[in-house]
Amino acid sequence: MTVNGQGASRFGPAPDPGGLRDLVPRLAAALPRQATVELARDLIRAVTVNPPGHEDRAAAVAVPWLQRHGFDVTIYAPRPGRASVVARRRGAEPGPTLLWCGHLDVVAAGDPGRWPHPPFAGVVDGDRLYGRGAVDMKGPVAAALGAAAALDRLGGPRRGTLVLALVADEEAMGRHGAGWLARQGLLRADGAIVGEPTRLHLVRAQRGAAWFHVRLEGRTAHAAVPHLGASAVAAAARLVLALEERVWDAFHPLLGPPTASVGSIRGGDHPNRVPERCELVVDRRAVPGETEAGVRQEVEAVVAEVLRRHPGVTATITRWRWAEPAETPEDAAVVRLVQAAARAVTGEDPPEAGTVAVTDMRYLVAAGTPAVIFGPGRPDLAHAPGEFIAVEELAQGALLYATAFAGWLGVAGTGR
Repeated sequence: MTVNGQGASRFGPAPDPGGLRDLVPRLAAALPRQATVELARDLIRAVTVNPPGHEDRAAAVAVPWLQRHGFDVTIYAPRPGRASVVARRRGAEPGPTLLWCGHLDVVAAGDPGRWPHPPFAGVVDGDRLYGRGAVDMKGPVAAALGAAAALDRLGGPRRGTLVLALVADEEAMGRHGAGWLARQGLLRADGAIVGEPTRLHLVRAQRGAAWFHVRLEGRTAHAAVPHLGASAVAAAARLVLALEERVWDAFHPLLGPPTASVGSIRGGDHPNRVPERCELVVDRRAVPGETEAGVRQEVEAVVAEVLRRHPGVTATITRWRWAEPAETPEDAAVVRLVQAAARAVTGEDPPEAGTVAVTDMRYLVAAGTPAVIFGPGRPDLAHAPGEFIAVEELAQGALLYATAFAGWLGVAGTGR
């Protein structure tokens, strides 16, 4: 294992992923199914709530597994405890690079009383594995590591390079995880799978987001004579509705229209004073085709329209953070790869969808790597109390990943 080392991707045309069906039984037999479930449990028990993260705890679980199965492992930590793992397994023959990316951090568990089992115990109850991160996304991480183990048991990749990137900080926009790695040029590949839970639907488009604050300032007065003041709270109330009810200009066939949601509002200090200050915190989701400048301009137009009805109130947009939307063309090699893997395992094409979530896919696409989102688990359970993943779906995800890896890289021990 090296720390803070460098790695380069090899570029070239993707191999034909056809003819995978005959490989599936061998891959299924090589999957360490129970060990993969135990790995998921250990990852859940490595508490990595972001903030502060401490993803090094989960990295300490994953690294020995990766080394045991033939990967060269590098740990990157741009900040103490904020560890990301980049693991590479090269085939004997030259070929393109396939990247699988998943995050090690989780959101807070909330009230433990709303969970059927302690949120960081990793309890298997019937066919369900419970715990914070079971779906989002330590279960999918374990599935990818199980798939890598299956490939290793059959002799490893025949050609090209398989890269597994287990990253920090995704739940807080990824600046210290995939964003940092992308800026260093460490996430370049010919195709990538982001393992967020999609219920094994194929996702090739995701929304972006602008997170921002709006600070409104008016003029205070006695509440008995409110017409002498200018209420920042009244203007804020109108702005909340204007943002959330607006029909935005853009539309995407997989993602629908943009949305806006006001997540926080704070203003005023006493019932007998006209409030002179109020602040909103807004999440405005963007769709592919929209730009940061365009979204900001449209938001500013909404604010200006509201202020025209509230003379004496001013507004300032502050603390603006932007995440790009992302999309991969339907004819990209990695799209065809996942479709072929799903057909080989299930006999059917995977359902196609978009995701309203903001994921690390955007960093990969921005770096020139065509990427899709594809993973086991119900996305509606992410961040929810009682989060769980079905053990059978975890195993199916591992088999689908193994089949996709084999379709891109070949399998040394099979002659394919």
